[in-house]
Amino acid sequence: MRLIPRALLRSPRVGRLAIQIGVAFAITMLAVGMIGFSVADAWVSNRIDASLRYHAAKYLALTEGGGTADAAVAAKILDWQRRKVLSERTYVLFSRDGTRIAGRLDIAPPRPGFSDVRFLGGGRSYQLGRALTTRLPSGSLLVIVQHSEAAASLHALLPGVVLAISLVALVMGVSATFLFARLTASRLAETQGAADAIAAGDLSRRIPTGRLDGMFAVQADSLNRMIDRMEELVRAQRLFSSNLAHDLRTPLTRLRGTLARGALDGDPALSGTLDRAERECASIIAIFDALLRLAEIETGRHPSAMGTLSLRPLIEDVADTMDPVIADRGGTLEVGRLDDVAITGDPDLINQLLINLLENIATHTPAGTRARLSLERDAGGAVITIRDDGPGLPAADLARVTRPFERGTSASVARGSGLGLAIAQAIVRFHHGQIDLADAAPGLEVRVRIPANDLPRIWFSDAETGAAPSQRSCKDSSALAAVGSAAA
Repeated sequence: MRLIPRALLRSPRVGRLAIQIGVAFAITMLAVGMIGFSVADAWVSNRIDASLRYHAAKYLALTEGGGTADAAVAAKILDWQRRKVLSERTYVLFSRDGTRIAGRLDIAPPRPGFSDVRFLGGGRSYQLGRALTTRLPSGSLLVIVQHSEAAASLHALLPGVVLAISLVALVMGVSATFLFARLTASRLAETQGAADAIAAGDLSRRIPTGRLDGMFAVQADSLNRMIDRMEELVRAQRLFSSNLAHDLRTPLTRLRGTLARGALDGDPALSGTLDRAERECASIIAIFDALLRLAEIETGRHPSAMGTLSLRPLIEDVADTMDPVIADRGGTLEVGRLDDVAITGDPDLINQLLINLLENIATHTPAGTRARLSLERDAGGAVITIRDDGPGLPAADLARVTRPFERGTSASVARGSGLGLAIAQAIVRFHHGQIDLADAAPGLEVRVRIPANDLPRIWFSDAETGAAPSQRSCKDSSALAAVGSAAA
């Protein structure tokens, strides 16, 4: 049975891209509204100017007769006033000296051409109008004024209409964008969930395609094929590593036994050589054990027994175990602040994590080094700090030494296989935590952060582990210390 942690089952969120698209859509709609307002305003103005030119042309036709043109125009204006009580246009004729000859609109003579005029409408209030002033052959001025009440009403109405349309478009556009982004995020969540499960070690997980269509289905099929290939490669690598380790451990174990018997029964002159050879075989076998342990953890094959784990008693037990080990090599181990912190974790793995880190101090620091082990609670969970006052590591080595077979450049840490911190890193990653190495000035500070909640709970089947799901990889502290010592 495989259980995916709640932290990996996050609900899809609408990101900044959706907000940016919604804002861009709203700005676009506002720009469209402003352009529409400008176009409508220009269209109304052009219609008014065209109407003024048309009516001016009709009156100018009366001036083709010569000297009686002013009289003819004035007579037509007076006839129009008698027939039209209400009209959107008004005609005024001014003499050469600016005296009004005909027309009832009391305005000053405008300049020739189009202009905006202001006049009293019905003697009550001033109104705006659009005027076309034409100079007649006699020098008189014919003024045709189009009342612009409709245009003014349109000017007053259009901004509100444009604003309302823009607001509606904004709300609808942003809502549609958020809905589209939400639907997209929910579909991508299937891919995200599968990717998180695979990262947690579940290589059998695939992206469901039943609810997907279009490009999402094509993408899911492509990713599933890629995951199939990855699973095949990982399975082949696991099989190769396991077979290689077991095939080599068997002859090495027999060789170690032969060397041990030879040291006891053979020539005393060769006993020292045989002892050294036997120790080398033991070291190689321990390295293979460490490699197998690292592969189990990193590939998720460790038969985990995840549960609620109180760290304080576990750390106290490890400190009691490792204190004489460090003391035998000339160092001292102090236990600092220990808060009561509980996490969801595997006790065997946390035990090995602490032993590996303390074994590094015992192996790679000179006599007289003081180490301090503490446990604190923070907002995210547990913080385990191991600090020593030894030679420390160069800044360039801090990020490198947690990789397999990477060792520090100084003479004190150059020995060893370079697997101790790699195993520690794998254990912390298995618990969704973080390990940081920093210069303690002097010495090295290792800070391990393990979240208190939403940790992975993964049990593997018999086919993958070769054991029942309830089986635990139970090793006592001395055995774990042996692995840590070989891997350091």
